[in-house]
Amino acid sequence: MELKDSNNIHNIVFFGTPDFAIPTLEKLLQAPDIKVLAVVTQPDKPTGRKQILTAPLVKTLALEHGIKIYQPEKLNQDTVLIQDLKNMRPDFIITCAYGQIIKSEILNIAPVINLHASLLPDYRGPAPINWSIIHGEKTLGVSTMLSDIGVDTGDVLLKAEMTFDNDQKANSISNQLAELGSELMLKTIREFKNIKPQKQPELLTEKTLAPFMDKNLGHIEFQAQELNYKSANPKQSDFLITKKNSAINIHNLVRGTYPWPGAYFMRGDDKIILLETKVAQDESGLKPGSIVDLKKDLGSICIQTQEGILEILSLKPQGKMAQRASDWLNGQRLKRGDLL
Repeated sequence: MELKDSNNIHNIVFFGTPDFAIPTLEKLLQAPDIKVLAVVTQPDKPTGRKQILTAPLVKTLALEHGIKIYQPEKLNQDTVLIQDLKNMRPDFIITCAYGQIIKSEILNIAPVINLHASLLPDYRGPAPINWSIIHGEKTLGVSTMLSDIGVDTGDVLLKAEMTFDNDQKANSISNQLAELGSELMLKTIREFKNIKPQKQPELLTEKTLAPFMDKNLGHIEFQAQELNYKSANPKQSDFLITKKNSAINIHNLVRGTYPWPGAYFMRGDDKIILLETKVAQDESGLKPGSIVDLKKDLGSICIQTQEGILEILSLKPQGKMAQRASDWLNGQRLKRGDLL
């Protein structure tokens, strides 16, 4: 990739919070033709069982480079920050998984370029990677776009895509897309004047939205006919996706919700989280939800679904450590033909 004249410096302010934003901020900090004037990130939050106050990863990286940091509780009401942004006169405001909606007063300061983890217009919303996997997409990607007052509805600038296998989980895919996105953002800034923005269609489809997830999203009932997915956002009460309760759809749910909120089934009052699964090729003739096989050599158990057999390799019972699925089954005194 060719660099612009070193005298042509792009002054930017970076908005971002979690680990997905790190590669992009690192790339911008390393670029000789880009100057990061300031970083805006979410406030420190309590994490873990001991609720230790922890800084966002973006803040930690900014501190290492001596970059000025802002952490507004309510971005659009922080008049001091907004005035500071105006005084900085950045060429661009760059956003990457920031976590708050940016309204018009900031949008009008400079072009706001957002890195979104999907091939827009598909999967607008806060969890695009997860929903892409849940839907069984093999080709995923990232897009840069001009932010507007909507949620991921602005004009698309550039896209980049990658192909993944059927067993890769959301956290691993997210890491790869974050790296891909960092390259795309750098290219977008450098080529901005020559990019023709593309408007997104207004028509909504099943794959248009990627809403917030909650802990109930991954609930599996092996004997049920369907898997039903709902949005955790009360403003999206009409969002409902129904899929056949098949081995491949359960497998994709496990991949797409890993490591949070996790796919699980209930055994009595105990929540059993599925950590690793794969799809078997044969059918058993048993009822959906039946235990088909116990593979002690692999540590796995096989479950008949409405279509296909799901092989569970590892799981985590509530309040216990992760373990091989066969070890858990032995403790339950279950056998072939029994229902889960």
